[in-house]
Amino acid sequence: MDGFELHDLARKLLRIGEDALPDPTGVRQLSPGVRHVMTDVFEHPDTSVTEIANRTGFPASHVETSVATLRDRGAVTTAAAPDGQTVVRAAARHRSAGRAAARIDEQLAAAAGIQDPGQAKELVETLEQLARRLTDALSPEHFNARYAGTPPWETGRPQPALRDLAEAGAFRGRVLDVGCGTGEVALMAAALGLPTVGIDPASTAIEIARRKAEERGLQARFLVGDALELGAMGEQFDTVLDCGLFHVFSDAERVRYADSLATVMPPDARLFLLCFSDRHPPDIGPRRVSQDEIRATFADGWRVDSIEPAMLENNKYVDGVLAWLASITRT
Repeated sequence: MDGFELHDLARKLLRIGEDALPDPTGVRQLSPGVRHVMTDVFEHPDTSVTEIANRTGFPASHVETSVATLRDRGAVTTAAAPDGQTVVRAAARHRSAGRAAARIDEQLAAAAGIQDPGQAKELVETLEQLARRLTDALSPEHFNARYAGTPPWETGRPQPALRDLAEAGAFRGRVLDVGCGTGEVALMAAALGLPTVGIDPASTAIEIARRKAEERGLQARFLVGDALELGAMGEQFDTVLDCGLFHVFSDAERVRYADSLATVMPPDARLFLLCFSDRHPPDIGPRRVSQDEIRATFADGWRVDSIEPAMLENNKYVDGVLAWLASITRT
């Protein structure tokens, strides 16, 4: 593929995406530059004009004008921050109606002339992987950047659903917290006297977790690492905790994740998985996950013991996030 072919492909994908977006207030009629700013705002909640300009490469003057236009159309809202910056966020009705309301698998398949569902799924997964590589969606840099402030998932306490499990004695043996963030869940396990390890790609989060452990006098190890390469740890665990990680993965990454977990979990080890549920209203943010998707991911070499409705506390959602709590055993 040469540069001309890549450019042509990009234009075709852009048209497919534009046609798939609901357009309640006519934002589709705006210039490509303004729509680019809108897309950036949807991808980065509570952002600033300066941050948008840095990511998009547009001059700050263009970003300011675009934000004003989008605000007039009801697509974004703005507020003044204490430091004088203008905070920009997607309007709620646009987040739900115009952004994550539906996947476009069928539109992509139709545009590519694909009728076989398996081939259509492969096409979508390929594009998802490309999107993640181009945006660094799961890179350490991405997560470290979120810790410049307070990420939505950092509530300063263990999630109630996992705390209830801990109090019921569900955790046993050596414990691994995958995607541990600043360590609240791992430290809860360590407080029970269980040998505990937390792993996260964000070095900033790991530094905070280590500081918390020292301040609280708790014995827990915190490591910078990749959840898709857990075998590199060379350790085995009896209990593995996933608090808000599974829902960030694409379909293909979920398979890798299950394989990665299998390298550190012997038979009868248990995984407790808490993730966004498809019962939660569409919005920007993590993918909504169905029970069937959890069962499909852990179909071979695992036993899904239960999947129960739960709640995820989240700084972005005052009433919390509708979630699934899955209990899964390695067979």
